Parts: sequence; C-alpha cells; structure tokens
Amino acid sequence: MKRKSYALVAIVLGAALLLTGCGSKSTSNVDPLADGVLTAGTNDMYLPLEFRDENNELVGFDIDLGQALADELGVEIKWVPTAWDGIFNGLNANQYDIVLSGTSITEERLSGFNMTDPYLANGIVIVSRKDATPAKTPKDLAGKTVGVQIETTADYAAEALKTQENVEYTVNKYDAMLDAFAALEGKQIDNIMTDISVAQFYTTLKPDVYAISSDVLSNEPIGITVRKADTAFNEQLNTALDTLRENGKLTELSMKWFGQDVTQNINTELKVIE
Repeated sequence: MKRKSYALVAIVLGAALLLTGCGSKSTSNVDPLADGVLTAGTNDMYLPLEFRDENNELVGFDIDLGQALADELGVEIKWVPTAWDGIFNGLNANQYDIVLSGTSITEERLSGFNMTDPYLANGIVIVSRKDATPAKTPKDLAGKTVGVQIETTADYAAEALKTQENVEYTVNKYDAMLDAFAALEGKQIDNIMTDISVAQFYTTLKPDVYAISSDVLSNEPIGITVRKADTAFNEQLNTALDTLRENGKLTELSMKWFGQDVTQNINTELKVIE
C-alpha cells in the first residue's frame, strides 16, 4: 500500500501542529510510549492483515503482530481504525503513534516518514478468475478491466504499467479489496492487482474462483510507519521486531495467517512500479 500526497501534507500539518500545539499523542520531544499505550492506526478492510470477523472484532496478521509488539514493549495496544486515504495524515496529526496496516516500504514514503525494517515479504501480482483466460503479464490485460484498492501501490502500478508496457485497460478503484474480489467473482471486472499476501489469502479461500496468474511484478516489503522525527522510537520498534523474529513469533503468526513463513530472509531491494 501507499499514498502519493503525504509528503506535502506532512510539511503543512507539521507546521500547523508546531504553531497550535495540537495533537492527542506524541511529538518528537515526547516518548510515544510514555503513557503505557502503543496507539496504532490501521485500515480494517485489508484481509488477511487487518479486518473484522463475524463478531466485528479486529483480527488479522497485523493485529496479532501489534499485540505481540505491545507485549514485548511492556505496554497496551490501542487500535484506531482509519480510512486508508487519510491514514498518514492521522499519523502526522498525532492521532496515533504508528501506522500498522500492511504498508509497503517505498523510497517516496521514506522521504517523509521513518519506517521499520520489513517484517513481511511483499510484491504485486495479477489475479484472474479460474473460468477466464489468465493474465500472465500486464500486456495480457489489454482491453480488460482491472480492480485495485484506491491509492495503494497496486493502484499506482496499474496506472503506470499502461504507459510502461504500452497497453490499454480500465482501472476500477475500490475502497477495500473485499469489494474488488467480490466484483471479480461477480464478473464485473476481469482481473485484480494486489499484494501477494492478499492474493494468496483470497485464492486459498476460494480456489475454484480465483487464481494468481502472474509472477510477482514488484518488490515492496512491508514495514511499520512512524513520524520522521521519531527516530529513537523507530529503533525501539526494530529491536522489538528483531526479538519477535528471533524467538519464532513472526514465523508463528505467518504460518497462522499465510500458511508459510514470509517473515524471514526478506529481499530489501525496493522495486516499486510507479
């Protein structure tokens, strides 16, 4: 996932906060965990990383990870469900301490924020219906309709690839991947571009309906986002993640949610399509 316009917004909001003293949580001069709570912004519609179960409870890989991090740091965790298109604004407005929401590490994001070392391998793939001709490459999308979640890396990749591959197709943008996969199953769109972890979840859930039809098109591992000034806090999170990696907790959570371990030996060389 990623948002394009956060850098300018970060500057504007940062200046406003310095002038007004507003903000419900930390600034660069305050320990974000001083109140004994790790507050995390998340978009609760991104299966299987964060979503609502049948009891409307927050569940998913990132939700379990957040609890494990809080336990390691000796604090409680508080979740702040937030729409994806405003999630980085909320971080800069001190509405929460971190964004823990399946967030791809990109060079553009790193210019405006700190991000932890990656905790999940990730890249974009194409998903096709099992009853249709599979799209193995972007050129196979010619004349088709492709679903993406709005303002994610898949959204920007889908738009960029039209020019890079000299191919024309229509991009339909959804607020949640749940809606995109429902549209694909209902034959309202022809394909989807999304993170491989999301694609694997849905294709495992309905193997007779969906199939991952392409190779992984990018490399954009997932990390936790913090404000640019919170460098010490970012290192504190990295230390906690290292512990969870070494004691097997990350592997345990990966096997629970993905059926394989995608938390070890992560390729950190960024390859983002934009």
